[in-house]
Amino acid sequence: MKPRFLVLTVALLCVLALPSVALAENEPGGKIDTSVQTVLEATGGEVAIPVMVNAPGALDQVSAMIPLGVDVTQLPLVDSVAAFLTPAEIAALGNASFVTAIVADNPVFGFDYRSTMDVTNLTIGLADVPAPADGGPAGEGVTVAVLDSGVATNTDLAASRVVGWKDFVNGQPVPYDDAGHGTYVAGLIAGDGTASLPLEDGGFATVQFRGVAPAADIVGIKVLDEVGQGRTSTMIAGIAWAIAHKDAYDIRVLNLSIGGNPVSSFTRDPVARAVEAAWQSGITVVCAAGNEGDFGAGGVLSPGNDPFVITVGATDTQQTADVTDDVVADYSSVGPTLFDEVAKPDLVAPGNRLISLRTQGSYIDTTYPGNVIPLADFAPTAPAGTESNYLKLSGTSTSAPVVAGAAALMIGKDPSLTPDDVKVRLMGTADHVADASVHQQGAGTLDVDGALAATARADGWALSAFLGDGKKFFKNGDYNKWEQRAWQKYGWTKYKWTKYKWTKYKWTKYKWTDIAWTKYKWTKYKWTKYKWTKYKWTEYEWAKYKWTTLIEGQ
Repeated sequence: MKPRFLVLTVALLCVLALPSVALAENEPGGKIDTSVQTVLEATGGEVAIPVMVNAPGALDQVSAMIPLGVDVTQLPLVDSVAAFLTPAEIAALGNASFVTAIVADNPVFGFDYRSTMDVTNLTIGLADVPAPADGGPAGEGVTVAVLDSGVATNTDLAASRVVGWKDFVNGQPVPYDDAGHGTYVAGLIAGDGTASLPLEDGGFATVQFRGVAPAADIVGIKVLDEVGQGRTSTMIAGIAWAIAHKDAYDIRVLNLSIGGNPVSSFTRDPVARAVEAAWQSGITVVCAAGNEGDFGAGGVLSPGNDPFVITVGATDTQQTADVTDDVVADYSSVGPTLFDEVAKPDLVAPGNRLISLRTQGSYIDTTYPGNVIPLADFAPTAPAGTESNYLKLSGTSTSAPVVAGAAALMIGKDPSLTPDDVKVRLMGTADHVADASVHQQGAGTLDVDGALAATARADGWALSAFLGDGKKFFKNGDYNKWEQRAWQKYGWTKYKWTKYKWTKYKWTKYKWTDIAWTKYKWTKYKWTKYKWTKYKWTEYEWAKYKWTTLIEGQ
C-alpha cells in the first residue's frame, strides 16, 4: 500500500524559520527535539510515535524516506511532514542533511466556561454601545473561524450564518459537533439569542443569552474528535486551511479555544509558525491562555505563548455587571511564558460560568447534564415541551471567544484594522483589575466600548513584551515541575492511539537562542498584588489530556 498524502497547498508566508544548523540528534537544541526524546523514553523506545519533520523545500524527500503503508501528512505552511515513525526511522531522518528539526506531534486540547451572557455583555461594556437594533455594531460582514470540535447549526446560529466548513477528523461535508465544545464557543462569539428572545420582543425569556457579535458569520474547522482531542499536525492543517480560504469567506478572526503543552521555545514550535502565518496574512488570532493558574507563573499554553497572537485569560464577574468586583479567575494561566518569558496573557475577559449554545446529544451534553440551563431559570412561561438550548461552562476557553467577538465588532466598524491594530486597541483600552498582577491580567480586562472608540494604530508588529531569556523568572526546577505536571494532565496516557507505560523523565537543559524582537509598548498601569479567590475544582476528565478544549470544573 502506498502512503496517503494530504497536501495543504498554501503559499508560504514570511514566518520564523526553525534553526537550520545541523546539531547532533542527542544534544539539547539539536535536530531531534527534546519533546521527541521524552516520548521515546516514555514509550520504551520500541513503538512508532507521532512526529513532525521540518525540512524546508524537501518535503517529498522526507516522504520518500518513510516506509510504504505509513500515512503521511505534508504541511507546507510550516515546511513539515507529519507521520507515526519508529525510533530507527526518526534517527535516520535526523541524519538526513535536508532535515532541520524533528518535534513531537503533541496532543492538543480545549478549555472551560461559566457566567450568563447577559452579565458578561454588561461587564465588558456592551451596555454603553448602541444595540444592533438601534444601528449599533453587531459584527455584520465579518467572518470568524472557529478551530475546534466542529459547529452545529442551532436556533441561535442558523445554517445561513455558518458560511464555511472543513472537517479534518472525519471528512464529513455537513457541519456538526459531536463534542459540543465548538458550537458553544461559536455561540459566545455570534449567537443571536433567538432561543431566549425577551418578553418585550415577543419571546418568553427574562434574560437573553447572545454572543458579543450576533451578526458575524462563522466558519467551522473541525480538528478535535468527539471527546475534544486532537493532534498538533491536525491543528496546523486547520490553520493552513483558514489562511487558504481567508478571502473566499472573508475570514478576519480566528478563535483558538484549544491549547497544548509548550515543550520548548515558540521559535521551535510548528504551531507558533502557523498562527504567525495566519496573523501576517491579516487574520486576528485570539488564543485561550490555559487553565493552569494553580501552577503559578509559566502556565500559559501553546499557541497562546506566541508573541504575535492575542492571548486571553479569564475573570470571574461574580455574576454582577459591576466590573469593579471582578477578579482574575484562579484557574486562569499566569505569565510570563516558559522558555521565552513573553509577557502573557495580553488581557483578560469574563470566563467563569458563561452561558452559550448547547448541542443536544453531544459529548458535553450527555456527560454533564447538570450544566444545562433549566428553562425555568430564563423562560419560565415557555410552552410545554420546550427544551433548553443553553449550557454553562467555565475557563479561558470561554473568555477567548468573548474577545474574538469584540474583535469582530471592531473590524465590522472599521474594516481597515490590521490584527496589530486590534491588539493595540484591545490592550490600550483594557480596564485594570484590582489586586491582580500584570502577569495575571496583562493589560487588564476587556472594555468593548473603549476598544470601539479607540483610534490608535500599531507601529509595526504589536508583539507582546519579552521579559527575559527563559532564565530570568524560571530555574531548572521550574521546568522540571512543569514537565511532571504536563505529562500528568496533557501527556500521552489514556490516549486512544495506543497505551504507554511511563518511565521517569530526566530533564535536559535547553540551549537558548537569542532573538532580537521589537518590544510592545505598554500603556501606563499601576499593578498591585492579586488576592486569590477560592475555586472549587471538580473532575473534568476530557480536558485533562492532550490538545483538548480548555474548560474548567463547574
